[in-house]
Amino acid sequence: MSCWLACATGEDPTTGFGSMPATATMTAPTTMSATTDVSTSAPTSGPGDDMGGGATEPPMPECGDGKVEGDEECDLGGDNDDAGECTAGCKLAVCGDGLVQAGVEACDDGNGDDSDDCTGACVAAGCGDGIVGPGEACDDGNMTDTDDCTNACALAACGDGIVGPGEACDDGNGDDADACTAMCKSATCGDGALQPSEECDDGNQVDTDACLNTCLNAECGDGAVQAGVEECDDANLGNLDACTVECKTSTCSDGIQSGSETDIDCGGSCKTCNKGKNCAVDTDCSTGACVNGSCNLPTNCKQLKSGLPSTPNGVYQIDVDGDGPRMPFDVYCEMTIDGGGWTLVGRSRNTPSAPGCADTDGGGSFGWRAAQGSLADDGNAYSLDVAGKGLQFTQVLFGDHAGSKAFAGTIYRHTVVANFVDVHQNTHYYIGEPTAIQGACPTGASMLAWMGFTSNVDTFHMRDVDGNGFGLTGSGWRTCYDTCVGGDLNGKPGQIFVR
Repeated sequence: MSCWLACATGEDPTTGFGSMPATATMTAPTTMSATTDVSTSAPTSGPGDDMGGGATEPPMPECGDGKVEGDEECDLGGDNDDAGECTAGCKLAVCGDGLVQAGVEACDDGNGDDSDDCTGACVAAGCGDGIVGPGEACDDGNMTDTDDCTNACALAACGDGIVGPGEACDDGNGDDADACTAMCKSATCGDGALQPSEECDDGNQVDTDACLNTCLNAECGDGAVQAGVEECDDANLGNLDACTVECKTSTCSDGIQSGSETDIDCGGSCKTCNKGKNCAVDTDCSTGACVNGSCNLPTNCKQLKSGLPSTPNGVYQIDVDGDGPRMPFDVYCEMTIDGGGWTLVGRSRNTPSAPGCADTDGGGSFGWRAAQGSLADDGNAYSLDVAGKGLQFTQVLFGDHAGSKAFAGTIYRHTVVANFVDVHQNTHYYIGEPTAIQGACPTGASMLAWMGFTSNVDTFHMRDVDGNGFGLTGSGWRTCYDTCVGGDLNGKPGQIFVR
């Protein structure tokens, strides 16, 4: 409004409101009334509409004025900052607003996707944060390398150099020849992987193939029978058992001394060995005698019986000292009575007599130290000369005969001291009644209780008391009594064997 108009109407130009002049009010009532109506009524519009001098509505909020107005969440004035706690848009900084709050957020990509470079917590994605981020196969949020997810956020796998679940080892390589196999198993014999300390490894527990359970190559002598290659394997280097050093079963025709053999293909369970071959016992030898480890002639009939049990009665050659200086000689062997093995040393002629109580027949060259007759001549007396031949014995078998080398009805046995022939050349000793083997007088033969005087050349001395005389002479028995006291032998042809 122009001043002139305001002044003309009576308005105060500074306030816009009119004032009543005193003359008008007081001199013209009708005019005053009209004037009063005009001047006292509230204006329909204030001067502010045109001048702006008074506000009827609040001003518009302004972000950045330091005042939190309207929809502002904050307003720090000049400190508003998109990197601060109050953004340039007067909003409180929050994760997910797309603005990185300095010192609080590492990132803020404005989304809640945990699988990108910035997590929903506004933290830069990293291995170990428990969130599977870009480039990670897993993330279990711990620093344990031995579980299913490694500290590098890779799935645990054999060959990653980390001993993970189900692995005994993990050396990070695929080399089966070291201490950890490509399957992450500790190298062991039988795992099928050849280690430097192994000759072989076929991955099985079969000991009969080319690779043993010890991962050594099968060979003869290892104690395991390789199928199709070896007949046996006793793990030793000896042939003298059932399996040879060539891992072949011992036989009696393999051309070597093997098994129970005492020499090449003889002795033991094989055929007997010939004279001169090695032996262990008499039965190893065809001669029936093993003497000092070698097959030789038997030293007596007992040894022959031991070596060849089925040997019949008959004349055989013996060698009393084996390979010693004494020469072999023929003897007659009784192989059936009282266990057999008896050597004939004296035999009277066949003619019975009636000597009564005569102690000798006056003959000669008959006794322990005398020789006469022939084994082939059963009609005449025979004496071996035991002392001269060197024949050793500890038992004596004696009785009557009926014209041959076979016993008739009476047989006795004495056991004497060793070296009896040398010890009692001019003496005799009491043995006691002999043991009856067969005959009519099982006891009571007291005339046969003493033996000795082996230097006699007319008798094989036996009697009932201390003194010489009596016994077996070249003509028969002299036992004084025709009863059992004399052994039922007096006057009968007789013979004596030893063993």
